Amino acid sequence: MKKRILILFFLGFCILGCSQNKESIYPNFIGQNLNSIQNNSDWKVLKKSSGDLNKDGFNDFALILESKDSVLLKRCPDCKLLKNKPRIIVVLLNQNGTEKTIIQNNDFIALGDEGGMLPYLEPELSIEDGLLTIYYQFTRSNQSYTFEFDKNQMIIIKAESNGVHSASGNFENDKYEFKKGEIISETGNISQEKVKTEIIKFNIKPKSLSEFREMLEWKIAENKYL
Repeated sequence: MKKRILILFFLGFCILGCSQNKESIYPNFIGQNLNSIQNNSDWKVLKKSSGDLNKDGFNDFALILESKDSVLLKRCPDCKLLKNKPRIIVVLLNQNGTEKTIIQNNDFIALGDEGGMLPYLEPELSIEDGLLTIYYQFTRSNQSYTFEFDKNQMIIIKAESNGVHSASGNFENDKYEFKKGEIISETGNISQEKVKTEIIKFNIKPKSLSEFREMLEWKIAENKYL
């Protein structure tokens, strides 16, 4: 009986400890202004971009933040618990002259060691023509996601995946158009001019930036993930 009590106590302690640790890893930046985020002593601004996201004539901001300290992270159910520096993306809208955070995602931004053969992966961030784009350049491929402001959320409207096989030279380019519900998929070889184009239709509701989990977990069509 005592042994069972001790086991239950230990399990409860572990669960409580893990939940407290998760809360302490990711601070809540919702409602905070630009200065308070940039002056946070535990997080650094890895990437920053500005532009008018909601077309009200005022400058808005998107930031990718990286923890200054490494912590134990488990990025997927089958992943090992490893030390890493977590990353966060936040979107701030100008409200009465002050930029305030309205969107925060703690999962979507790839970490520094998640670039495959790259020793260090760092995303690019841009706001152009009211659209927010997150871009990754890998060794032989790249990936981008583009979002548009709609009803207080950033909704994905398009994405693009490019990859080249190192040995064969075969390449694949996929352009995801969520407003049309289609993927324009091009395949070929870098040594040949001939390109095969296929239109793949899909019927999936576009996700908001807040809804994204880890990159490449969202199945759009057969063998097509974002």
